[in-house]
Amino acid sequence: LNAEGVDTATKGMETLDEAASSEEKLDLELADGLKIMASYVDDGNAAILDLGGTSTSQASATEGTEQLFQLLKSSCTVDEWDRQNYETTMKEAICLLSADLPSSDAKRPAGSLDTSNSLCYIREFVEEGTDAIKDDEPSKSTIADRRTMEQLNDVVSDAFTSSAVLYRTLLLREAAQTLLDNWDTLTTVTSGDIDRAAIEQIGMPPQRSTVKSNAIQKVFEAYGAGSSQDWVQAWWGLIDDDGDGLIDETEMNSCIELALAPVHRALEEVVALSLEVCPARTIGLGKGAKTPWFMGGDDMSSLDSSVSNNPSAASNLSSNKLSWRSRRAELKTRALLLKTFRATLARHFRDQVETPHRLRCLYAWAEKGHQNNKIDSIHVDASEDWGAASSIVGKKRYVELEPKISYMEFRKEQGRHFPHLDKMGEEIAMSFKEDLWVLQGKQRQNKELKRQCFYFLLGVSIVDLGIGMV
Repeated sequence: LNAEGVDTATKGMETLDEAASSEEKLDLELADGLKIMASYVDDGNAAILDLGGTSTSQASATEGTEQLFQLLKSSCTVDEWDRQNYETTMKEAICLLSADLPSSDAKRPAGSLDTSNSLCYIREFVEEGTDAIKDDEPSKSTIADRRTMEQLNDVVSDAFTSSAVLYRTLLLREAAQTLLDNWDTLTTVTSGDIDRAAIEQIGMPPQRSTVKSNAIQKVFEAYGAGSSQDWVQAWWGLIDDDGDGLIDETEMNSCIELALAPVHRALEEVVALSLEVCPARTIGLGKGAKTPWFMGGDDMSSLDSSVSNNPSAASNLSSNKLSWRSRRAELKTRALLLKTFRATLARHFRDQVETPHRLRCLYAWAEKGHQNNKIDSIHVDASEDWGAASSIVGKKRYVELEPKISYMEFRKEQGRHFPHLDKMGEEIAMSFKEDLWVLQGKQRQNKELKRQCFYFLLGVSIVDLGIGMV
């Protein structure tokens, strides 16, 4: 805040939004809608809010989600799963959830609009109804505008509900895929645990043969209805195979990577699908001036309740044929947005947030009760390296055992030094908007540079021509 109490950072962000053209604002609205939806799920909310901020209904689970938890309940009669049962269950879970998700249509025309898919309304997701009319003496047109706003709010609220459920379903599917891809990560025994077992003269293989079925169920429950904090805690419990609540630093790092993986994949699916079901540029929506943007225009003054209650009526816009130039521009914009978002996913937590560095500091600063927060120096029988000779010469190897960390110790430091984990999806969406600001700024800068170069060359040519005529 400056001396006048103005948040200069926010003011600067608003200036960047205002500098965007009407076409570029569609991209910024996409990032804003994605942020609101992701933030709502990050907080672990089960109820869906309307635009006025009041709870209206519960997000209903899809049929595939219900079948998934029935599958897990029947499979969890066995306390531990071997690799075959584990992979079979995860593949079946992926199939059940995929059947509930809208499929990508490669034959869908570029710039087509599909209002039957809730994600086509993602640009209309806002935290507050900022466009509401505020007149003390409402006229006929004001009353009509308010009626239009109420009708639009109903459409968008239903779309927000469906989109939140869709995002949850995607998180569940990607959690199953992450589990399927990371059997080795979950079952590999750390060198510290092997050395501790050697001290107690207990043989421990380098990899476990089973995983806990109830811990896997908790992972799905977390992504199905929990918050970002619940996601991390569920993975923590799955990695903690002995159930003492303590894991090594390397296991802690793996826990965070595994918790982030489904979020990355699910958000990428959301962005790709939203660009597929709704044009990235208004050329695909037609040029009507008296209908909502998702029905072919750019205002809300003539929203008809019969159309809003019948999405198929609006979906006729899908049949609009674009010229080859407009179709090329639409596909180019869609590819650019997807490329930008994938770059955001790759860079944000790794480079901008500096997750490896934060985790390293978090572990070092945490007050760990294990081993009194000290390194335990021990000597372990080196029989693996020296074979039978070690029993004769009594060869030992020196080992330093780092203390383990509990979830509560981790959580205490994470809340202060790594709050980004409490809003994973929101962090990615905010970073996406920042990348869009940079991209749009570069485009405006290049456009201005081309204009200046053109006028410079034109001036030089005129001067050259004048000199030649003298």
